[in-house]
Amino acid sequence: MMMVNEINKILVPLDFSRNQDRFLKIVADVALRHHAKIHFLHVVKSGLLGTGSAFSGKFYYHGKALLDNSRSQLNRTRKKFESLYKIPVETATAVGSVAACIADYAAEHCMSLIILGVRYPGKRPGFVSSNSYEIISSSIVPVLSVPSVCTRSDFSEVLYPVRHTEGVMAKLDPVLPIALKNDSEIRLQGIASEKKQAALSAVTQTVSALQDKLREEKLKCHVGEIVFSENPEEEILKQSEQCDADLLAVNVTTEKPLTKIFKNNFTENIIYKSKIPVLFCRKPKTVTALEQYTEMPYPVFPV
Repeated sequence: MMMVNEINKILVPLDFSRNQDRFLKIVADVALRHHAKIHFLHVVKSGLLGTGSAFSGKFYYHGKALLDNSRSQLNRTRKKFESLYKIPVETATAVGSVAACIADYAAEHCMSLIILGVRYPGKRPGFVSSNSYEIISSSIVPVLSVPSVCTRSDFSEVLYPVRHTEGVMAKLDPVLPIALKNDSEIRLQGIASEKKQAALSAVTQTVSALQDKLREEKLKCHVGEIVFSENPEEEILKQSEQCDADLLAVNVTTEKPLTKIFKNNFTENIIYKSKIPVLFCRKPKTVTALEQYTEMPYPVFPV
C-alpha cells in the first residue's frame, strides 16, 4: 500500500469578492472531510502602499488604511466562517506580489493544499485570472481551483487524464487523499498526442501501472478508451463533461511553444475553461547535471 499524504493544513487566499460565500462553503466541506486546519490570507500589493490623496493642503498615504481594511475584512470573514461551520481559522495579511506571497506563506507554514477561487473574465483573461495562473504555476503544493460557477464539493467522480508526459504518475500522490476521503471512482483517461505505436504503448503502460496502484488502495477505477488529440486540454475538458466528473486532476505546464506565444498554454486553458474544480499538481523538479555536481559532498572531487 502506498504512503498517502494527508491534507491537514489548507491555505485559502481571499480577495473579498462578492460571490465568496459559495466558495467558502466548498472550502468548509473539504476541510471538514479531512479534519484540516484553515488559514485565510489576503495580499496587499506593495505598489498600492505608496499611493495617497491630497485633502485640505495635506497628502495622506493609503498604506495604513489598506492594511487596516485588509485585517478588518479578514476578521469579519473569519468570524462569519467560524460561526457557520465551527472550524477555527488563522488569518494573515501579506504585502508584495500576490503569487509570491502565497507561495512563501504555503512553504513557511507547511500547507498541504491551496484552495483558490477563480473568476472568469468575459473576453480575455484579466488580472484576477492572471493571478490564478501565477499562483498555480509557482506553488510547490497542490492547488485546488474552484470556478465561481461551481457548487460541487463532493468529489465522487475524478477524471485523471493520462498523457505521455513527465509527472503523470506522481500526480497520484495528491489525488489519493481526496479520493480516499470521498470514496471516489477515478476515471483513467488515456490521451495520445499522435497516432504512433510508441505513443500509444507509453500511455497504455502508464494506465496499467496506475490501475495497479489504485487496486492497492482498494479504490474504484474506470479505464476509458485511449483517444488521440493534438489539443489535449480541449479533449480533457470535453471528457470531463461527458463523464460528468466532479474533479479534474492535471499536471501544471508552464511551457508555451513559440507558435502559441500570444495564446494560452495548457494550464491557462484549463484554469479559464473548466466548469468544475481542478487539482493542479506540480511536476517533480528536474535536477540538472550542474546541480548534481555542486551538491556532491566534499571530498568527492580532486583537490
